[in-house]
Amino acid sequence: MQSPRKTVLITGANRGIGLGLVSKFLAHGHAVIATARNPDGARELWEFEYTYPGRCRILELDVVEEKSIKQLANSLKGEAIDVLINNAGYLASSGGNFAELSSVDIIKSLNINTLGPLKVTQALLPNLQAAAAPVMVAISSKMGSLTDNTSGGYYAYRMSKSALNMFVRSFATDFPDITAVTMHPGWVKTDMGGAMAPTSIEESTTGLFNVICELKPVDSGRFIDFRGQDVAW
Repeated sequence: MQSPRKTVLITGANRGIGLGLVSKFLAHGHAVIATARNPDGARELWEFEYTYPGRCRILELDVVEEKSIKQLANSLKGEAIDVLINNAGYLASSGGNFAELSSVDIIKSLNINTLGPLKVTQALLPNLQAAAAPVMVAISSKMGSLTDNTSGGYYAYRMSKSALNMFVRSFATDFPDITAVTMHPGWVKTDMGGAMAPTSIEESTTGLFNVICELKPVDSGRFIDFRGQDVAW
């Protein structure tokens, strides 16, 4: 993806992995549309806009609000998006405790982690189809792997990521002209991942960037990690 310049849209771009990906794509010469629920409070994104004039746009997007998604799509009408990265995510505070799991946790997790990426992709489908070689990436997790789940817990998060994987797998089949993959970014030191996580944001986003840049149509439908290795479903 080094040449020509690509237009990349990243959700949840104001912190963590999303912010790291914004930095990577801008540093390599691409144009980035960075979305956040509260753009006014996204100081680092505004610094990027200043550093990379004309190549960093900041737009408001709440992935659980139909009106917000529609407004984003309307603002980008007729514009090609080469790479869509559905990154915005949520981890319920109940974590691994089944006794404390509530329907509120489950519904919020599904809304943000599953329906959000689906609805954003749906709304921006014309933009992807307008690109020469479009790519759609959903940031998932090994915690959505049925095979890898040997420790249990984290019901809401696991279920939402498993459902996300199924969405992308079906989408890849239905839209063969769009390379669509789900990606495990590693267990990353972010607000969500916590201080004990072994992978830095820099390591994760460098890996994600490199893998995304090398994606080809034959990769569509894969579940892969930030090193490019397949993750078991």
